[in-house]
Amino acid sequence: MKTKQTVAKSKTQKKIEFKWYVAIGIFIATTIIFFWDHIVGNAFLWEDFAEYVYPVQSFAAREFAAGKLPFWNPYSFAGMPFLADIQVGFFYPLNRVLSLFIVDGTLPVKILELSLILHFLIAQLSMFFLMRNLKVSFWASVVSAISFGFSFLLVCHAIHPMIVIHLSWLPLIFIFYHKAISNASIKNATIAGLLLGMIMLSGHPQMTLYISLFLGAFFLWNLIADIKNSHFKNVSIFKYLVASIIPFVIAAGVFQVQYLPSSELAELSRRQEMTFEQASEGSLEIPQFITAVVPKFFGYQDASGTPKVAYYLKKHNTKGEEVAPQYYYYWETAYYFGIVTLMLGLIGAVGLFKKNRLVAFITVFSIFAFAFALGNNGFVYYIFHKLPFFSQLRIPARMMFAVAFGFSIISGFTIDNLKNVRLKQILIPSILPITIAVLASIGLLQSFFSIDENSIKIIQTYGTTALFFTVISFLLIYVAHKGKINIQFVAALLAIIAFIDLYIAGAEFNRSKVDYSQQYNLPEDAIKAFRSKYPDDIFRVNSRIYNPPYMAMKRNQGLISSIELLEGYNPLVLARNVPPLSREEIHKLFNVKYEIAIDSVRGVPYFAERKDRLPRAWLAGAAIVKNEDEVAEFMKTNKLDYSKIAVIENQPQINLPTEIDTNFSGSAKILEYSANKIKIQTNANMPSLLCLSEIFYPAWQTRVDGQQTEIIRANYCFRSIPLQPGNHIVEMEYASKKFTIGLWTTILALILSVVLLVVFRKEEKINLIE
Repeated sequence: MKTKQTVAKSKTQKKIEFKWYVAIGIFIATTIIFFWDHIVGNAFLWEDFAEYVYPVQSFAAREFAAGKLPFWNPYSFAGMPFLADIQVGFFYPLNRVLSLFIVDGTLPVKILELSLILHFLIAQLSMFFLMRNLKVSFWASVVSAISFGFSFLLVCHAIHPMIVIHLSWLPLIFIFYHKAISNASIKNATIAGLLLGMIMLSGHPQMTLYISLFLGAFFLWNLIADIKNSHFKNVSIFKYLVASIIPFVIAAGVFQVQYLPSSELAELSRRQEMTFEQASEGSLEIPQFITAVVPKFFGYQDASGTPKVAYYLKKHNTKGEEVAPQYYYYWETAYYFGIVTLMLGLIGAVGLFKKNRLVAFITVFSIFAFAFALGNNGFVYYIFHKLPFFSQLRIPARMMFAVAFGFSIISGFTIDNLKNVRLKQILIPSILPITIAVLASIGLLQSFFSIDENSIKIIQTYGTTALFFTVISFLLIYVAHKGKINIQFVAALLAIIAFIDLYIAGAEFNRSKVDYSQQYNLPEDAIKAFRSKYPDDIFRVNSRIYNPPYMAMKRNQGLISSIELLEGYNPLVLARNVPPLSREEIHKLFNVKYEIAIDSVRGVPYFAERKDRLPRAWLAGAAIVKNEDEVAEFMKTNKLDYSKIAVIENQPQINLPTEIDTNFSGSAKILEYSANKIKIQTNANMPSLLCLSEIFYPAWQTRVDGQQTEIIRANYCFRSIPLQPGNHIVEMEYASKKFTIGLWTTILALILSVVLLVVFRKEEKINLIE
């Protein structure tokens, strides 16, 4: 028989469950509305999503579906590491789910876009969970979730899914980390670590570093406060510290399967430590505080390519000189999170600073984040640039994620405490956004900047829109403070306003009308002609020229069509991937069968077939040894027959002449060829070098007749293997020791996590919808 207490508890549980289902429905609806055109096929994502993400994820999904780990990508830049490329995010679990949807060897664009859109739903749900765990009311939590889920830090980086993935899971990570610190809970700390490790695997080191900095600062803030409050009289400081540090340890361990191979690639890539000038590219300009109210005040850029007001705000270099803005600066410095959340956040920062420890932390960190985001326009970023890791990253404005995240949290607290703040704590913070909106709506603010007359009028309309949302938000906040309208009804209205505001401001950004998947569709006869016939006819294709500029295929077409291209598109490229030779010599060395040429009569480009290309593998009977720093200049100034002599950087363990011997004869035949493995049969009458038109990379291991043998870098960027006279079987396989170490480290971290969860299973029950 049920007691009154049981019945009451049951009713409360049903009420919670009802609200949980309502929240799911709301966030599904907002996500569908925001991305409706993408869902029904009227719009497509663009920029890096089309040029890089789609071909890369299609290749990864196809290879994994075939039961392969794609260590090497032979289809871009004549070959480069694939799995070691951190931006691929191969080990992020939801990326691997994509492999279930391969159709005829290709990942449908719709599936990839829906996968990204799903993360906007995750962002809202995880923020909702966070706010409910912080004891914030239902509709106030909805306001926080919508504001964060459609903030420009996510919307304008839909073209960079790795950033969206990091931010979408951040609130959930913060829930468990907050619980871990508050209760010295090892169980919550372990879950936080697993989630943090998971987003690290999605492949964006900058966001990983910035989020870790945010969490680390949160730990120190609480540690100092807990010491002052004598918190450790009741809680073991040892367990407290362990719970605070475990998430970073577990996350780092989980990440090793990606980090170690990626660090191997990073050491050989072009992206090494940057100068402060390079690293500060993408700094926030001080006047951009205006865009917290009028997001398109300085113009914008979107998928249409022809916005009504092109982004015009000039940037400043480290010398303080104005430089012309790049079009991508718009989305890299955009941080708008809505008028509703801005006003509630400012009110909360003023009114709740002394009453709520979390609000105080967020307020202080938001000030720091803004100062950091200023890059070369302030001093904070200059200090951090001197620290490890920070010197390798650009776009300091991305630190504004902490402001969007933090203000979304404060807005929920503010709604629930509107009756507890003073009227002046509402009026004073509201002055700034209202003033900006008024000045922009009448065109006065525009007079401080160099804007053409037509743009001034358009920006006035943006200002008028901002003024409307600012005034209506202020009025609702004011009447709620006065208690004239039910606070939850006001919160529901604010949630609607927040969504409409963010929809108007940002929904168009990603609506390209170009179905980029169609751009990767080559005629079957072209694919048949340009695709190598393994192992008998292996070759590469040159698909791009620069004078005159012309691209016959998409830059990463090779990943889609399995064509070995000389070109590609990847932000992370090996530093030594093209020898310092003429185009003619480069194509010969790179085994290029088809190259772009210009018809001398009609002046149009066409594919010409080369007859003098070197094979993928051949034997050279002579070698010249040069130091690493001498090779480029030597090859540039000396005309050599690379089919007979090689320039190498290490003395081989065989005696090779430094001049061509006419008595030398030898042959090399490829028996097997795949992305991760090559098998070659050789025969020579003298000591020789097996030279390959394959990019040198230390993770490749070689066996000659079953015996481990060294690989020597030859001809600036290629591989070679020294051979004794006679017949040999050479097997070359991608076998990264760092990957193996990283894999076992990740497995151990996962085992440790399971052990901790079992041992501390009796700690407080985890409830995401408290």
